[in-house]
Amino acid sequence: MKIRLIAALIGLVALVGIAGTACGGGGDGTMSREEMEALLTEMAVTVDDVPSGLDLQEEGFQDNEEAAEEDPEGPTAALDRFESQGRLLGYGAGYFTTDPLGAFTSGGTALIAVSLTLYEDAAGATSGADYFRGMAENPVPGAGILQGVTKIEGEPLTFASVGDESHAFEYEGTLVPEDIQIDVDFTAHMVLFRRDKVVATVIVGAIGGATPGQEVEDVVTTLDGNIAAALQ
Repeated sequence: MKIRLIAALIGLVALVGIAGTACGGGGDGTMSREEMEALLTEMAVTVDDVPSGLDLQEEGFQDNEEAAEEDPEGPTAALDRFESQGRLLGYGAGYFTTDPLGAFTSGGTALIAVSLTLYEDAAGATSGADYFRGMAENPVPGAGILQGVTKIEGEPLTFASVGDESHAFEYEGTLVPEDIQIDVDFTAHMVLFRRDKVVATVIVGAIGGATPGQEVEDVVTTLDGNIAAALQ
């Protein structure tokens, strides 16, 4: 049950693929891949920044070619978009509950997913944020990055302004775990924001009838502060 439920929750983490783990890669002529990875890692939150009971289980970088293979618009269109936006490199991490059965039966936070995308400049990041916002406003269940999600409805969420621009959404829907006949209802809060040349997203997903709480603001505030400090 634990492995299969975690596999289902990855379907919810796929929402962050809108702006996250499948991000661009390359160089701007002044920073090496190693330097960009170090910069994004400096910006990222750590396990100490998320509630107890969550453990880092998904983390990594992807270049443009890898990202394009997973993009809903297809590789060719995606690569053209990455190039026009000056997308450099992305980072994504997923923190999952260590007790998925307990979260499912009693209600609780099941995951926190964080993504960062680095662009050449703020103009490119603004274009990227606009594209991601359009996708976040119109999620399609069962298609592309939302495979495993059989139902999803979203609406804007009131949230304090963060970074240079920000948008927040609440989603309610249903996941179907792989190889097990059980529906997992979830409520997720997503905050998408841009600070200078970085676009970030935070998704907090709860299951078992629970709703994301203070951890959303806590993680977003920490992430924004890390980005601001790293860009100084």
